[in-house]
Amino acid sequence: MKKKITLLALCFLCVSLISCGTKTVETNAPKTEPTSAASNVQTNPPTESIQTETTPSEDTETVIPENTEADETSQTAAAESDETEVTEQTESVSDAVTAEQALDAIKKYCYDNNPDLKNMADSGEYNIYWEVVSNEADEIVVLYRSYTGALIRYYIAPVSGETYVTEFVPGIMDAEQRTDESFNVRDYIA
Repeated sequence: MKKKITLLALCFLCVSLISCGTKTVETNAPKTEPTSAASNVQTNPPTESIQTETTPSEDTETVIPENTEADETSQTAAAESDETEVTEQTESVSDAVTAEQALDAIKKYCYDNNPDLKNMADSGEYNIYWEVVSNEADEIVVLYRSYTGALIRYYIAPVSGETYVTEFVPGIMDAEQRTDESFNVRDYIA
């Protein structure tokens, strides 16, 4: 019985492989000539014409659209919009979180989430510290060394203040891992 099942399974496998590997070509389909992309391109560019109402005594005329007052107004508005964007970008850079603000905000965040931490840090019994380890234009990284030995990094976007957290516990974890913790550091700036 085992031989029959094995033989049947092997035959089924062979038929499946053969059917998957063959290319079927429909021979009854009408043959079409391949066309190039250039043959489908319209050679005359479409023209935009504005039709005017004519009377039988008038000749038909073609009106070429010119810059109107509305076009000039929209161009002026676009230029003003560009200037506003540049101003807003300049203001947002000047409103960016500094490394010192980020460090203080992260300390406040830690103290708010763990009220006993302030006493632990002040006691000197625990090896707890915070430091700015990276301060680049697009990201500030604050390292917090917990009393448990965990190294927790807070990655802060200086302009928006959005912050995400990673954790690394030497001897327990192989690599730094992102946590579910995220917040806006601006909420903790004094």
